[in-house]
Amino acid sequence: MKVLLIDDDTDLLDVTAYALRREGFNVMVATDGRAGIERWSRDEPDVVVSDVIMPFVNGLELCHQIRESSSTPVILLTAANSEEQIIQGFQMGADDYIVKPFSPRQLAMRIRAVCRRGASAGMPEPILQLQVGEFLLDVESHEVAFEGEQVQLTPIEFKLLHILAVNRGRVVNASRLVDYAWGYNGGDVFLLKTHISHIRKKLNLPRGGVEDIRSVPRVGYRLTMSVPA
Repeated sequence: MKVLLIDDDTDLLDVTAYALRREGFNVMVATDGRAGIERWSRDEPDVVVSDVIMPFVNGLELCHQIRESSSTPVILLTAANSEEQIIQGFQMGADDYIVKPFSPRQLAMRIRAVCRRGASAGMPEPILQLQVGEFLLDVESHEVAFEGEQVQLTPIEFKLLHILAVNRGRVVNASRLVDYAWGYNGGDVFLLKTHISHIRKKLNLPRGGVEDIRSVPRVGYRLTMSVPA
């Protein structure tokens, strides 16, 4: 299931996107309403989750524009528990409203709920297994299998491999990897380098091979594994 997540708070955007990916959703992101409209039009997500207060196009106007031509479910996020704003959101065609702060698990449940009860009924279930090269990542159990054999990764190693796999082919900034794996109160680039090295060894990835976790100096890491046809 494709979810478009739109928020100008990039820290919250990153954390929420990662959490939803852990729940099995295919997450796309945008950092303002105008970019969100463009991604919605181009990528046709199954659900749109948008902050209300944003530059260029706010969440209410975004919802209104989507409703003019589509029944794509829209969930609005707001920091203000204002009855007037919530009513306005529903009048614009929103399917649900969540007041910040919220738990990612609650958001995941709301996404599934609006898809079950609306015009989006019958959507495929979120993907809980991710095939990357010859490796199969099980998001629910945090297990990795290679040719049917389990590869033992620590929770931190699995988090790092999973976020790299979701973004395979693209460079993921080192600071974002640290935040994803350790949270905002732990971890550093040196620990990150050590854990990436451990993942390489456990997955038997030849350094510089076609399939590898490649370091981009002073930027981050990129997973270069191919996806089977």
